[in-house]
Amino acid sequence: MLTNQRFARSTALFISLIILSFLLMTFDVRSEGEGVTGTLRDGVRTLFDPLQSAVTAGVRPVADTVDALVNLAGLRTENDRLREQLEDANRILAETESIRSENEVLRQLLQLELPGELLSQSVVARVQAGGSSNFDFSVMLNRGADDGIAVGQPVVNLQGLVGRIDSVTSSTATVKLLTDPDHSVAVRLVDSGLIGTAEGRGSGDLKFTSSRADGPVAEGEVVVTFANRYPAGLVVGTVARSADVTSGTGLQTTIDPVVDFGRLDFVRVIFFLPGSGDDVPADDEAPGEEEAPVDGEAPAGATP
Repeated sequence: MLTNQRFARSTALFISLIILSFLLMTFDVRSEGEGVTGTLRDGVRTLFDPLQSAVTAGVRPVADTVDALVNLAGLRTENDRLREQLEDANRILAETESIRSENEVLRQLLQLELPGELLSQSVVARVQAGGSSNFDFSVMLNRGADDGIAVGQPVVNLQGLVGRIDSVTSSTATVKLLTDPDHSVAVRLVDSGLIGTAEGRGSGDLKFTSSRADGPVAEGEVVVTFANRYPAGLVVGTVARSADVTSGTGLQTTIDPVVDFGRLDFVRVIFFLPGSGDDVPADDEAPGEEEAPVDGEAPAGATP
């Protein structure tokens, strides 16, 4: 019974407040904010402004914290997105720089000045594999017989002589490097004119010997090929140390190759095969140089 009475009182109070609010709004509209309703509204505002300010002051830090947490999550997402974009841009930049560098090397290879009229024809190839062991002084190219490559043709890069074609298939070719212990090439020292043989030693330098030297050679003298197995004038390297003639053995020293054989990439295969017209004169023939084939005879190892 008591509960019903309290409910009835609450309902009556609620309805009364609604009616009172409606009447106050009506009076306020009619009086346009003046008179009794304006005074009452100002009084209520004066009464509740401190309470509203206190509540706002207490709630604002909480709201700011919530906003900060929401913004932090958004910033992290944005940061991750920007980081991915930066990584993509850096990757594209690196790829572009690599392509630009390769194009520059190719352009220089195509414009490489080579001695002799027979060197006008050539093909650019790329090293696609190195030797299979530390005792395999060769590299494989991505061009072969279908591109005009044949056994015995010289191979150069922007620095100088790399080696010669040792074997070919229709689409690949193997280059025997200058450093191969089984490889030798007739060379000439540019300043002194001394002719000798440069032999691979399986290491970074080449062995130079000349049985006909009549004087010393100086360190740093440029060494180029002498016309025989290779066309004349291809840069081989420089004399690594000064040397003089030794009785009974002639002159011996070492040559530093100009080519970095550990970083071979693009090379140029020259369509040149030695013939009788390229042979070294008998008195100048360098010891150890492989005999060049006569006209009409294919180089050793070439496919008929």
